Amino acid sequence: MNDLNTLISSLSSDEVGAFLAFAKAKNQRTDVKNIQLFQLLRKDVRVDLDLKIYGKANKNALHALQNRLKENLVDFTATRGFSSDSQEEMQLFKLVLAARIFLEQEHYAIGFKTLKKATAKAISLESYAILQEIYHTHVQNAHLDPKATLERIITAYQENEKRYLIESRLVMAYATLQKTLKSHPANVYQVIQQQLAVFDISIDHNLSFKSLYQLMRVVTDAATLTSDYAGVSIFMNHIYEVVENKKHLADKHLYYHLEILNLMAGTCFRNKDFIRSQQLVGELQLEMQKNKGAYKKQFLGRALLLKALNRNYTGEPERAMEDILQIQKPDLSTQLVHITFLFQQQSFIRARKMMNDFYHSDQFYEKKEGVLWVIQKNLLEILIYIELQQPDLVASKMRSFIRRFKGRLEDLNEQRVMVFMKLLQSYYDRPYEITEERFQNKVEQAFEWKTAAREDIFVMSFYAYLKAKMEKKSIYQATLELVAVF
Repeated sequence: MNDLNTLISSLSSDEVGAFLAFAKAKNQRTDVKNIQLFQLLRKDVRVDLDLKIYGKANKNALHALQNRLKENLVDFTATRGFSSDSQEEMQLFKLVLAARIFLEQEHYAIGFKTLKKATAKAISLESYAILQEIYHTHVQNAHLDPKATLERIITAYQENEKRYLIESRLVMAYATLQKTLKSHPANVYQVIQQQLAVFDISIDHNLSFKSLYQLMRVVTDAATLTSDYAGVSIFMNHIYEVVENKKHLADKHLYYHLEILNLMAGTCFRNKDFIRSQQLVGELQLEMQKNKGAYKKQFLGRALLLKALNRNYTGEPERAMEDILQIQKPDLSTQLVHITFLFQQQSFIRARKMMNDFYHSDQFYEKKEGVLWVIQKNLLEILIYIELQQPDLVASKMRSFIRRFKGRLEDLNEQRVMVFMKLLQSYYDRPYEITEERFQNKVEQAFEWKTAAREDIFVMSFYAYLKAKMEKKSIYQATLELVAVF
């Protein structure tokens, strides 16, 4: 039942209509009980479902109906939810299957013609796994193909096998790296380099768009973990250069190209390269219009968020707020950014109201967004309570924060957060001291500042709060000045 509820809740309003049409077309009888159950579950009806559907208690029939509805939803999702890459690959599988059937039926001319078409299509899509199947079929039947040269087919087979093995090794490296990152290694970049060496992976044109995206994904995960996007900029630029050199294939791998543009734009923003980030966001918005806007819904929110972030940190807070308000169904990260914007504009009551919408426990949010998101959310909450002069909540939240996160921050090598908390506590206890030179010296000596180019923009946003208090400026003005200095 939980799986069924999850499947139903994941559907958008457009997908609900499409599923109902799909289910009605699939129903072989006039019996529409599966649709009735679907509508009841969408309305959050959870009790006495058998009575409502059958007019009497019938748990066994209800269980069977639930299973049929689940199967229909899985079938619908599989049919409707393929990316364009997957649709292309499904067509390839069909071509290979058709070619094999033709060859088995001794229709050699059309069989080899179909196989040749599949080969050309698979090469254009960099579908190395499917090419293995194609070449395997061709080699087996090469003696029946008067137009084929066996040596040429074997050479192509062997060359593709190398690419296929590279891609396979990258999948293993990706899985290993994702698992390793969960243990918060001291030097994540060293770990990445070691794993690439272990699996003998070179970043070059032989990697598919999907593989290049996976590399970017794991690198940005590592950068987020350490708040050090500058440390991966050379790595990211190298991967993106490979993507640019393969750009003639981008339309055939539109989904992964959009993911790559999104990751690269985000990396540039975190490194305060606002001009390049905005250019990449513009390209992302153009690219998402392709293929009849198949991925526009999926990427529009991300593009608007990046546009809003760039505008907010380049002195256009009103337009940044307009952008973020355009995002339909904002995710948790977007909501936290929105609260940050409100806080920087000193709309503390509105910020607190939005913060109160996070009514689940920190453990719940950590499972969904990770520990760093939870830490940022708690820090922002404490700052809001300080500005709203709610001493009991400030004291309670500070104690809770230190108790819960001190050890974990040490594991992440982010002791600066605890230093920030101590300075915040000092300011809150004795606010009159913050403008004194002694306190300012204390701040300068307390932090282990990174070099200007390496300091993360989100980390700086929290420092800006103390800067604003020390220099008697607005939070937003202090933030822009700090970003400009760095």
